[in-house]
Amino acid sequence: MKRILLLALGVFILSTAAALAATVTATGEGPSKEQALATAMRRAVEQGVGTMVKSSTTVVDSALVDDKILSHSKGYVTSYKIVKEQKNGDEFVITISANVDNKLLKDDIDALTILRKTVGNPRILVAFSNKSKDKLFKDKEFTEEIYNGIVESLTDKQFRVVDKAAAERFSMQQAETHEIDVDLNKAAAYGLKFHAEYTLFYNVSGVVREGAIGKSVLLNVKTQLIDNTRSQVITSKKVEQAGMGQTVDQALEKAAREGGKKIVNPMIEVLQKHWMDQQQNGALYTIVIDGVEDPEQIAKFTEMFEKFPLASGAKEVESGGGKTTFEAAYKGKRDQLDRDVLRTAKELGWSLKKVRAEGARSTWKKL
Repeated sequence: MKRILLLALGVFILSTAAALAATVTATGEGPSKEQALATAMRRAVEQGVGTMVKSSTTVVDSALVDDKILSHSKGYVTSYKIVKEQKNGDEFVITISANVDNKLLKDDIDALTILRKTVGNPRILVAFSNKSKDKLFKDKEFTEEIYNGIVESLTDKQFRVVDKAAAERFSMQQAETHEIDVDLNKAAAYGLKFHAEYTLFYNVSGVVREGAIGKSVLLNVKTQLIDNTRSQVITSKKVEQAGMGQTVDQALEKAAREGGKKIVNPMIEVLQKHWMDQQQNGALYTIVIDGVEDPEQIAKFTEMFEKFPLASGAKEVESGGGKTTFEAAYKGKRDQLDRDVLRTAKELGWSLKKVRAEGARSTWKKL
């Protein structure tokens, strides 16, 4: 009986160990042995990540996996053996047999998934610049195709998009100003009006060519991704997209939708990293209070505001002339920040009125 129990226990331990660790073979290249080995380890861990992500119904973004997991692949490799090593010109090539800690890897992917679920994805206003001098690139059917391509790519990646009617109103307003460049404050303010954390502002130019059997078009799609809270451009991208058809309209239609899809991809990683950093560390906000200059009142406001769960790093940065300027990192949205400012004031027995808000800066009047 004891022998049966011991045998069963041994089988259980071996099966558990196999589940917790996996032996994989991977090859890496690099200008040095160290870099080739590091690449091989990364690829060994990538195999484990790929298996786990495929077996899960939850989408885990590749940029986050790269940033949070693959950037320290060595930590998941418990041991390894070099099975082949060679040099091709100036490049080293190393193949390893590595033991990857699957349990640690799964725990980190699960934590990343929970974080993504908690944070969610931001809401985006997609707006078209109506500044093109060429009427071809302002045609309604053409602009709808490129807009639909952008929105399709964003929604496929589980981003929320402000409704089309709101985006069209913003584009019309921009056209009526006759300004060459978009005003970041206006774009950000309009996005915030519709509770969008970001505005993707794009414009299109291009050339149309006569072909032997039809028409061809080459589009240049340029975008700016604006952080609406701070009225700042966080990235700008440009892509080219060709299209062909029997007529100019057909060529434009083909290029438009594909160009719209194409411009989203290079912006996604920047957007998601920026959003995740803001949610984890908080965005920096500036709060100006008119009517507060007493050092004791300033210290009390700073101390009490920082006690709210979403606030951190609150500090006075400037005071004088009857006004005091505070800065704080805040992990919530703008309306939540305003709520906590008013709650702090109430606890101090103050009555505050917001007199101005622009991007991440708000000004309040103590009554």
